[in-house]
Amino acid sequence: MGSDGLVTADSLEVVAHIMRPGKVKVYILPGGALPKYATPDAIGADVRIRAAVSVRVMEPNGIFRKTVYDFLGPPPSDNLALTSRIRYQRKKKRWLYVLKPGESVTFGIGFATEMPEGMFYWIAPRSGLASKYRIQVGNAPGTVDPGYRGEACVIVVNQGDKPFAIYWGMRIAQIIFQWAIFPELELVQEHSDLSTTVRGSGGLGSTGLG
Repeated sequence: MGSDGLVTADSLEVVAHIMRPGKVKVYILPGGALPKYATPDAIGADVRIRAAVSVRVMEPNGIFRKTVYDFLGPPPSDNLALTSRIRYQRKKKRWLYVLKPGESVTFGIGFATEMPEGMFYWIAPRSGLASKYRIQVGNAPGTVDPGYRGEACVIVVNQGDKPFAIYWGMRIAQIIFQWAIFPELELVQEHSDLSTTVRGSGGLGSTGLG
C-alpha cells in the first residue's frame, strides 16, 4: 500500500507472492505417510511417526538417517537399551516405544520434499499432546529449507511425570508451509542510526502481564 493509503502495483505483487500456492513434490519412505490436513480450513498438516532414527548414523545410501526401530516387530535381543523401551500392545496388535519421563528420542516422519525456491515449512507441536500429556517437540519450530532432501525428523520429549507410549502412524506434529522474505540487509555504523520507537529496547516481558 502506498503512502497515500492506495493499493499499488508493488503491493499487489507482494500479496500475489504470499498467496501463490506453489507445488511441493513429496517422496514417501517405506512406512511413511503423506502429510494430511485434518479439516478443510486447517493451516497445519498432520505428520505421523514412521520410525525411531539415529541422530548421527546414516543409512548406506547417505541420504536418510539410519532406522533404529520401525515398529514392525520386537527389537534385536542384543540391544538392551531398546528392548527395555519396546512393548507389545495385544489388544490393538501393535508395538509401542515407551518414552519415560524426562527422556527424548528422534523419530522420522516418513517423507522428503522438494519445494519451490523461497518456500519452507515449520515443524510445530500438536496442542493436544502438549496439554494432555506434556509431550513436546524439542526441535519446534524446526525450519525445513527448500534445498533439504532428507527425511524430516521430530525430537519427541516427555516432559510429563508418566511414561508415554508412541506407536507407528501416531500423529505426532504438524507442518506449516510458508514463503520466506529476503530483505536487503543494510549495515549501519551506530545504534543511533536506527529509528527510535515507543518500545525501544524493552523486552523479556517489559510490557507486563495485565
